[in-house]
Amino acid sequence: MSPISNQQFTNTRVVITKGAEHVALTNEQFKTVTEVLLLPELQKDEIFVKNLIFSLDPYLRYDYQEGSKESSVFGFGISKVIASNNAKVPTGALIISPSNWADYSVIPKKSINEVAVLDNVIDPTVPLSAYNGVLGVPGFTVWDSLNKIGDLKKGETIYISSAAGTLGQLAGQLAKRKGLRVIGSAGTDEKVAFLKNELGFDAAFNYKTQDRREALTEAVGEAGLDIYYDLVGDDTTEIVLDLLNPLGRVVAVGILAYHQNEIPKPITNVYNVLFKRLRFEGYTLFDRFEHFSQFWQEMTPLVARGDIKYTQTVVKAGADKIAETYLNVLNGAYKGKVNVQLAEI
Repeated sequence: MSPISNQQFTNTRVVITKGAEHVALTNEQFKTVTEVLLLPELQKDEIFVKNLIFSLDPYLRYDYQEGSKESSVFGFGISKVIASNNAKVPTGALIISPSNWADYSVIPKKSINEVAVLDNVIDPTVPLSAYNGVLGVPGFTVWDSLNKIGDLKKGETIYISSAAGTLGQLAGQLAKRKGLRVIGSAGTDEKVAFLKNELGFDAAFNYKTQDRREALTEAVGEAGLDIYYDLVGDDTTEIVLDLLNPLGRVVAVGILAYHQNEIPKPITNVYNVLFKRLRFEGYTLFDRFEHFSQFWQEMTPLVARGDIKYTQTVVKAGADKIAETYLNVLNGAYKGKVNVQLAEI
């Protein structure tokens, strides 16, 4: 693309120099490149944005596993439109969009369907960073996957793995609001106490210090389990398949075990899916963006009133610190949502 003006932008972007499946990521695999950009000539429907806040979520890793090939790193964030050749996304708009980890990015036509304009939905009583979390892509993922696959019914029991993370916290609260009994697991006693005392989970256990099968079986009790909200993708699924009631549901949303360099053991009791007539379905949001307006209509008042609780950490840093913060997310250093803020609005 040729520039359309002499306006210059100093841009720092993150690239990954090598990466392979089932190999733990390290700082050495990332590098930053700083360059001077001229405002580009945008093709039809493209936009040029200044990235303000990036959402750091484990699934990012699978957007750039290219073996030893160097490539950009992509994720969702909040951006301000600097220039636009798209009638639906005006210059000056605040948006949620997929973007490479950088100060500035061109959002191509193929990604425009994944852009959500924020200007008319922002509640001034809610921090902007919340639109990268509980009111952003993570929150929408939970809300939509529970509605689409979970089919929540009052009186049922749901188990949520990695329940102290962004998605797990919200999944538990939405299930409680629907009248379900909620069980969660987390990796520290502090997080377990948080789930029970702050979020109102009916039961929770430390999967690192307790036997998972014993703890979950005790928590489920005679009523059995109806829904598994899976954010981990490990062999916990085998335990769950034994405990699920007929017509139970598995909502597969995350594969945190893979991000943590774990290779899960094969599941040996898939026959339960057949004989119990279970629904086992994966979820991604990339064909679901048209439902964002309904999500905001329902969730924004709940968040603004404090009916939905959320925890977040906002790390104010340059693009050169994104990778380091992301690795800390994978290692469980934070509770709840983590954002990196590159710039003020």
